[in-house]
Amino acid sequence: MYRSYRVAMRTLLAVALVLVVAGSAGAATIQGTKRGERIAGTPRADGILARGGADRITAGAGDDRIAVQYDGAVDTVACGLGRDVVNADLADRVISDCEVVSRRLSRDIYRNADSRHETQVEPDSFTFGRTTVAVFQTGRRFQGAATNIAFATSTDNGATWRGGEFPGITKLAPRPGTSERASDPVVSYDALHGVWLASSLAVSQPTRLTINRSPDGLRWSGPIDAASATADEGIAYDKQWLACDNSTTSPFRGRCYLAYSDFVRGGLSLQNSTDGGLTWSQPVSIAPLSLVGAFPAIQPDGTLVIVYRTGTRDREELDAVRSRDGGSTLDAPVRVSPIDAFALSGLRLPVLPSVDVDPSGRIWVTWHDCRLRRSCLGNDVVVSSSTDGLEWTAPRRITNGATAAIPAIAADPASGKLAILYYAIRPGGIDAELVESRNAGATWGKPQRLSAQTMQRAWSPDTTLGRMLADYISVTYAAGRPLAVWALASEPAGGELRQAIFATKL
Repeated sequence: MYRSYRVAMRTLLAVALVLVVAGSAGAATIQGTKRGERIAGTPRADGILARGGADRITAGAGDDRIAVQYDGAVDTVACGLGRDVVNADLADRVISDCEVVSRRLSRDIYRNADSRHETQVEPDSFTFGRTTVAVFQTGRRFQGAATNIAFATSTDNGATWRGGEFPGITKLAPRPGTSERASDPVVSYDALHGVWLASSLAVSQPTRLTINRSPDGLRWSGPIDAASATADEGIAYDKQWLACDNSTTSPFRGRCYLAYSDFVRGGLSLQNSTDGGLTWSQPVSIAPLSLVGAFPAIQPDGTLVIVYRTGTRDREELDAVRSRDGGSTLDAPVRVSPIDAFALSGLRLPVLPSVDVDPSGRIWVTWHDCRLRRSCLGNDVVVSSSTDGLEWTAPRRITNGATAAIPAIAADPASGKLAILYYAIRPGGIDAELVESRNAGATWGKPQRLSAQTMQRAWSPDTTLGRMLADYISVTYAAGRPLAVWALASEPAGGELRQAIFATKL
C-alpha cells in the first residue's frame, strides 16, 4: 500500500511540472479533491490533477470521472488514487494512474444540410492479431442511414488509432459513389486471403450491399456489390452481418458469409465468398414471417449458426439456423428463446442479438429482455448458449437494476473469457457499462462504467424511431483484454451535437 502511494505521489509531482509549463501557455489548470467526483475540462488545453477518490464499484464511493473529450486541445490528465474513468481525445496525455480510459476515435467531418452534425452512430469492430478495425455511420440523417461510413484502425492492440471515411459508397464519400446515404456497417477479417472486409447497406435506388476491402485496415478499395436490388424494389435489404471462417480445423477456412434480412425474398438470405470478398454466391434463403438482425457465428468445425429476431408484433422470438456445408444449404430453424422487451419511449433501442463463439465451440448470444423481471418495466442483459446451435440454455440474467439496452458480446479466442458491453438507462440519463466473466460464463463481475459524464437523451440525433446512440455497439478481445467500441454523446455546443465513437481498453 505504501509503495502504491509513493508511486502515485511521484506521478502527481511529475504531472504538476507539466501543468506549470502548460499553464504558461494559457492552459487551464484544474485540481480535484480527495473525494471521488466528476471533473469537466474546458475548451482550452487543460491540466487536470484529480487527486483522490475511492473505487466507485467496489467501495460504494464515487470515482473521479474526467471528461476532456471533443475540445480539440491537448489535455494532460493525472488521476491519483482510486479507480478513475476518463473520456479523452486521441491526442490527450493521460497518465498511467488512470485506470479506465476511453479515447475518441473519430468525429463527423461532414456539413451537408440533410444530416444532423456532429453525429456518429452504430459501431461494429473486429480484432485479428494486433489489429482492430472499427466501422460506423457518420453524419446521421433523421429519415435513416448517414452521409457515409467511417473507420478507425489500431495496429497495436488498441493503444493508438488512425481512420477516415470509406471511398466510393455515397455521393459525399472520398472518390464519390452513387448512393445518397449508407447504413449498417460491419467488419470482419479473412485470414486465409489476408484481407479486411467491411460491408455497408447503401441506400438509394437500387439498394446495395457493398464490400470494401483492405490489406491492412487503413487503405480501402472502392465498394464491390455483393447484392443489388432493382430500382423499383425500394429498401430491399436490412441489417446485414459479416463473418469469415478463420478456423484451421474447418473444411471451409477462408469462406466469408454475408447474412441479411431480404425483403425481396421475404426472409433470411445468406451469401458466401471464397476469394476474399471479390465475388459472392447467389443467395440461399429461408422465409420466416419476418426477421431482423441476422448474426452469423462460426464454430471451429466450420458449422455456421445464424441467430436472428423473428415473429410478429405480439409474439417475437430469437431463432437460429445452421449450415453445415459452407452456406450451400440451411437447416430448419430452431427457437433460441421467446423475447419480451420493455420499450422505452423516445429512444431507438431495437432488440438485436449479438453472438460469438468461445474456444470450445460454444455459441453465446445476448440481447436485452424484461421477461426475468417480476414486472416488465425495464430490461436486463440476458445470455443463452449452445454447443450445437440446436439446443439452447434458458436465458440467464446478467444485469439487474438499471434498464439495459443493445448488449454486445465477445469471447476471448485464447482464454474463453467473456465480455458484454451495453448501455445502462436510469432516470438521470444513459451510461455505457461493461461486465466480464473470467470463468467461461459461470459467474460475472460487477459492471464497470465507461462514460465519465452521464449522457442525456437530447444529446443524440433524432430519428423516426427516437433518439439514437446506436442500433448496435461492439466489443472484442485484444491481447486478452476487452476492447469496447461504443457511441458517446457529449453535451452539445454551438448549436451542434457532439456524438462520436470511442474505444476503451480494459
